[in-house]
Amino acid sequence: MAKDVLGILGDYEPKGKMIQGVGKFILWGLDDPFHITTISGSVIYGVGKIIESRSPYGLRRAKMDLAEIKRQMRELILDISSIRV
Repeated sequence: MAKDVLGILGDYEPKGKMIQGVGKFILWGLDDPFHITTISGSVIYGVGKIIESRSPYGLRRAKMDLAEIKRQMRELILDISSIRV
């Protein structure tokens, strides 16, 4: 039953984000003339994307996404209201 509740709640962020960050760092930060780091960084980033796509969405991430959407809408409304014609 505890696993069911954890499955419904989900994680706070998708799994694989850290792996994607490491892959991006290797891909863009450690560029070499032989492109070994470019290939390995791309592979690590791809593995992170696969792990992210397999992580459950859950209520926690939905709540965080809704809060982010509300924040973006508030900023957009402030930007639109500050436009003068």
